[in-house]
Amino acid sequence: MPPAQNAPRAEDALRSLAPFRDLPEATVSALAEVTSMRHYRRDMFIFAEGEPSEIFCFVHSGAVKVFKTSVDGQEQTLHLLRPGDLFAVTGFVVPSPYPGTAQTLEDSWIGCVRNAALRSLAVRDASLAFALLVHFGERLAGTSRHVLDLGTRDAAGKLAAALLDLVQTADAGADAVTVDLHLTHKELAQLIGASRETVTRLLGDFREAGAVTTGHDGRLTIHPGRLARYVE
Repeated sequence: MPPAQNAPRAEDALRSLAPFRDLPEATVSALAEVTSMRHYRRDMFIFAEGEPSEIFCFVHSGAVKVFKTSVDGQEQTLHLLRPGDLFAVTGFVVPSPYPGTAQTLEDSWIGCVRNAALRSLAVRDASLAFALLVHFGERLAGTSRHVLDLGTRDAAGKLAAALLDLVQTADAGADAVTVDLHLTHKELAQLIGASRETVTRLLGDFREAGAVTTGHDGRLTIHPGRLARYVE
């Protein structure tokens, strides 16, 4: 665990998040007072499926995966989360167990707010309540699109869409973007509900088409324009 002085300031971290970026200074300051910045090493668990949902989280740096485990022990990745992503949000609205397990994919700084404290602030501050409402609406729309995509795309389209989601928004218009996160074929397979063999074959097809390349360190370089053809 690094020294406490290396921890990012909660207020700065909150200001980097889209839902809170334009909130009044007083609102962000009040939220920062109940936000703890926690450091997790790679492969550490933030919370486990079935535990009471007590905290609302966001990724400040690093990466996190959220997954479910089937009765036969198989993992299904639900989300891959990057800096700026919020997660474990459902417990804020409706107290319930965590629907999945959150685990870091690399060393990460995670912001955590207790749901009880967040509810208390939202009740008193209309600007915060509205920002959260807008965020939840956008998430719901995104989930609906994702479910539709899973039902209508073939495996190549699903994998291409998942890889494009890894491209940071600011780099979306670039000819080539190297993803700063190493994902195994198994993890990609879990994300799209396919076999590892299928993902390996499809990545080979993408390479032949010049849509992705792999560096010596195993990280993928994505060519968004070429990869987008598979999701059209």
